[in-house]
Amino acid sequence: MFKLNIFTLLIFSIFLMRTFCELTFDNLNEKLVMSLIRAKPKTNIVASEVLVRIPLCKLASVANGDARVELMTALGYKDNASLSGYYAGLKRAIKTMLITDLTLAHRIFVNYTTEIDPKFITYSIDNYGIKVDKIGFNFPKAAISHINNLISSITYRRIKNIVDESDINKQTQMIIITAAHFKGTWEFPFDLRQTKLTKFQRIDGKVIRIPMMSKNYQFQHVENSDCQAISMHFGSWRASFTIILPNSQQQLPQLLDKIYNEKAYVHNLVKSMKGRFLKVTFPRFKIKTFVDWTGFVKELGLNSIFNSTSSGLDGIFKNSTKSIALNKIKQKVFIQIDEVGVARFARLDFAGPEEPSQEPMPNFVALPQFTADRPFYFDISLDFETARYQMFTGVYYGPEETPTNVNEFHF
Repeated sequence: MFKLNIFTLLIFSIFLMRTFCELTFDNLNEKLVMSLIRAKPKTNIVASEVLVRIPLCKLASVANGDARVELMTALGYKDNASLSGYYAGLKRAIKTMLITDLTLAHRIFVNYTTEIDPKFITYSIDNYGIKVDKIGFNFPKAAISHINNLISSITYRRIKNIVDESDINKQTQMIIITAAHFKGTWEFPFDLRQTKLTKFQRIDGKVIRIPMMSKNYQFQHVENSDCQAISMHFGSWRASFTIILPNSQQQLPQLLDKIYNEKAYVHNLVKSMKGRFLKVTFPRFKIKTFVDWTGFVKELGLNSIFNSTSSGLDGIFKNSTKSIALNKIKQKVFIQIDEVGVARFARLDFAGPEEPSQEPMPNFVALPQFTADRPFYFDISLDFETARYQMFTGVYYGPEETPTNVNEFHF
């Protein structure tokens, strides 16, 4: 009997160790999107950790017990002030993106009941940047139609059919939906006349010719033994675009492993950049990615909020007589990068003081070249003096047919 107990304790301890290893402080930031990228090698992908984090911050604000511990640990926070402070720090920058570059449909849908605390709905947008809607999941077909029509309308039909019959049934209690379309407008647009068909080396070694845009300018730049990288500004306040280019087309998987395994690899690389005059050439491209994040966040240690009997989210109600759990986290992101973007606009007064900009170099000046003629990592970030938020993160392997099945990306 004693031996049996020791064996049982050992197995239980191993299970706890595995679970604990997955639940790491700020793991959502470090691992979420990279987990998707690694799960789908050789596939063009773009996704947003920020737009998953925002609704999870809202849920953490009412969570208790194991759910709160898991959420606060994965999000990387120690107190409630950090939860609401996250969106407060981003609000101005996101607002400027919404003026021209970004279309965003962002919702927590909860099953309709009069027992939901009105405060959970009322203060969601101002404090957490996420709208909470009640919907009758008891009528699945109607709920699916309503959500799809709403998201399609908000995104001007750029994002369609974000949920289907596999996502909602009569037992559904709550889902998170994020849909975003971003077409970046540059601080200084590219000259369309400089866009030319240029050789691009696929990861399999095949060489194709695709439209690539070029500009002579002073870019932020860095290079090391693994890669070289550049960063440039969009017109939106604080928004920038970064490309990390491996030294050969075969080295992108190793670079992605390093980004996944080394803490703050991209952040440290960007911090080490210095201004340098370059001729920069890279593809114009479109990427659309549909992903169900549910399995991915569970793998990172967020399990309690999906437990239908003890989710720790009963703070959503005015009293705790009922239980409610999260069922799904769905996201569709569509980005377009081209020579101009949406429109030119003046900086807004609330967006802060305008920083002096270096005038573009004349095109005839001979400059060192940065040519993204092979698969690369990229991100679209909001950069502040003390923090860097990756709004969208992705990889580009070259032109390909993007998936159209909503359930294509599951963990």
